[in-house]
Amino acid sequence: MASSLDAHALRTAFEVAAEWLARNRDAVNAINVYPVPDGDTGTNMLLTLRAALDAANEAQPDTAPGDNVPMTAWADALAHGALLGARGNSGVILSQMLRGLATSLGDQPSLDGADLAQALIAASDAAYAALTEPVEGTMLTVLREAAEAARAMSRLSAATPLVVLTVACTEAAVSVLRTPGLLPQLREAGVVDAGGLGVAVILEGLRRSLAGEPLSAAPPMHEDAVALRAVPHEGHGYCVEYLVDADAGADSAPLDREALLAALTALRGESLLVVGDAQTLRVHVHIADPEPAITAGRARGVVGALKTENMQAQHDAWRAAQTASHGTPPASLGLVAVAAGPGIAAAFHALGATVVECPNDTKPSAGELIAAIHATGAAHVLLLPNDKDVLLTAQQAAEADPGRVTVIPSRSVAAGMSAALAFTSVGDAAQVAAAMSAAGAAVRTVEVTRAARAATIDGITVNTGDAIALVDGVLAVRADDLETALVDGIRVAAPINAEIVTVYLGVGSPIDAADRVFAITEAALPNLIVEVLEGGQLHYPFIAGVE
Repeated sequence: MASSLDAHALRTAFEVAAEWLARNRDAVNAINVYPVPDGDTGTNMLLTLRAALDAANEAQPDTAPGDNVPMTAWADALAHGALLGARGNSGVILSQMLRGLATSLGDQPSLDGADLAQALIAASDAAYAALTEPVEGTMLTVLREAAEAARAMSRLSAATPLVVLTVACTEAAVSVLRTPGLLPQLREAGVVDAGGLGVAVILEGLRRSLAGEPLSAAPPMHEDAVALRAVPHEGHGYCVEYLVDADAGADSAPLDREALLAALTALRGESLLVVGDAQTLRVHVHIADPEPAITAGRARGVVGALKTENMQAQHDAWRAAQTASHGTPPASLGLVAVAAGPGIAAAFHALGATVVECPNDTKPSAGELIAAIHATGAAHVLLLPNDKDVLLTAQQAAEADPGRVTVIPSRSVAAGMSAALAFTSVGDAAQVAAAMSAAGAAVRTVEVTRAARAATIDGITVNTGDAIALVDGVLAVRADDLETALVDGIRVAAPINAEIVTVYLGVGSPIDAADRVFAITEAALPNLIVEVLEGGQLHYPFIAGVE
């Protein structure tokens, strides 16, 4: 049993882990909280890990066992490749884990058990630090508990890398099975967390490589993985930005980033960002009432460069502001939209967007989004992810070009299309973004499909093959057929003052689907104006936006 890992052994272990994840991808994909057929957590994690390894192997050719080669170049490229190749929320979080691990590895030529345990701790810490509101019962929890068990074992003199990793794998397996006890959504669905299972699979692949064990075809553990349900849509109150400088007095204390972050998190703000150092911190947060957020900064230092914008401002107010601009040349604005179907892509093209298409419903990587942003040639770009599982990737792409990109938090194609209709290619970026965000937030989304498995979710019991409708990502309807599910879903989504419903037809819709949709909605919902478009999306025969 080797007492340490060199660069060659570590590289080999990650390649084996990627292969082990590939063999278990379908098991991770198969289970969602909601019984819909588009689970892709395993695929997103696998594509992210492969992108990381491709970049790392290109940066540093393979080494022979025993070569005394620092891990710096390989590890740094691994982290950067994961950053650009991250897909979906699970892939983005995995990329942060790999970044933390790479930072811990540094320029060491080898790792002993304690070094490996510390690398796992660093991976966990980086993932938690990347999220403003970490949620327990997810892949974050699984890695943290596995890393803590590894660290405890590493303190023993006999703790080789294999021993440490074996303990980490054992704890990860148990942690995965504990996730339903931490998240009510998982407990109600009777499943574990998909991202957590993906982390456990990766750790198991690393362990198998170190132990020299062959890879079998069977999944290593629980076959029920689950992707977390969507978080509630971000509100549209105020966008608050400011700098905090440490007091200039001789007795002044350095700024405490974590304390300020905790204070702002307690205020339940969205899109929270606190970056900087002990002398200066920059804060960005979306919040219903700006004053408590500003007070939190003033309690810790001198607040400057304060900017507070009302994100509920209507589009006509923006247009009036432009009229009063005294002829100042407006900035050029670009639009990038993610589209999961050819008809949807064509509609966004018609609205002036540079479109990132998703063949076979794959999620785009941060690198693909960055390329599309650059392709616009615009001074500032508005980015529409149009999928709750692309939102983190979009935010990561925006961070690659600070100040140039604003992510509009569209969690569905219906919300994204409404937001795109409010886009203009000239004007103040913040005001255009506010108008687009408000337009997207005013739309409710109905997604109709067939249940991929039997389940009881949100008090609704469904069997495999039942027609179901999700309203804003939450299971709301079970029906005997898809058209009934569509109508009932629209009824759930439609407020009293709803006027327009846009229905996007997916792959597999019958030839006369448009006529049938018009007929059933006219009979059941006579007060609504109905538009039907060919969307071409997979998995969902009907997606409807209710305005």
